[in-house]
Amino acid sequence: MPPIELTRLRAQTAALAERFADPTATATAVRQMLDDYADRSHRPSPRVASRSLGYSFKVAPPVLRAIVMALRAPAQANPTAATDMADQLWKNGSREARRIAAELLGLVALPQPDTALALIEAWAPRIDGAETADALAEYGLGPLMLSDPARYLAEARRWVTFPQKWVRRFGLAALMPLVHDRQWDNVPGALGVVRLTMADTDGDVRREAVAVLQGLAAKSPAEIGQFLREQASRTNTNTGSIIRGAMAALDPEEQTAIFKLLRS
Repeated sequence: MPPIELTRLRAQTAALAERFADPTATATAVRQMLDDYADRSHRPSPRVASRSLGYSFKVAPPVLRAIVMALRAPAQANPTAATDMADQLWKNGSREARRIAAELLGLVALPQPDTALALIEAWAPRIDGAETADALAEYGLGPLMLSDPARYLAEARRWVTFPQKWVRRFGLAALMPLVHDRQWDNVPGALGVVRLTMADTDGDVRREAVAVLQGLAAKSPAEIGQFLREQASRTNTNTGSIIRGAMAALDPEEQTAIFKLLRS
């Protein structure tokens, strides 16, 4: 991994901010920076980079943070340019470019929610891994989810029924901003999303369902315990694996009661 020279990095990110009014030029410059700071020992071959979605340059996190911080103010001042640039970065395909795209979108999502949702809808089918799904859910969709949970919970219920596994995984990850919000307490609303995935055949989706249920258990262990008891009456093995993972967040007595239902 190349060393980070702070003076050079600041100059590069300042140049990005200065040219922000030209989204194409800025997106190109961001991609060049990612290449400059790539870990060459993990860099994909040109053939892999051209054919694969979600390849990674293994750029150090401080570089990504510096890029986003430099673009924050110009993005908020020019939301149209920000969404245009975010779309170009997403289409670039690297995980780092998509992480930056998600963060840019989140910075300008609230003033233009319909535009932001349209981009998320276009991007979601091209998610190819958990890291990208989480970034889009947390940074791109998160501000919208927190601003209008009812609207975006309805979208999440739709996403978790998609045929693409990573879209379903994204639909569950979309709940995490609410799970982490201490003021939000509509646990039944979130369970309406999770319920649709309780028999999912994909392990990545099931693991995210477990993570969501464990997070919800911290808010309302009684509601999660009741939900798991209800689900324990199903004979589906995929449902059973989610229940076993999620019930670890409950007290021992509740776990014992649920385990008995699974065995019955």
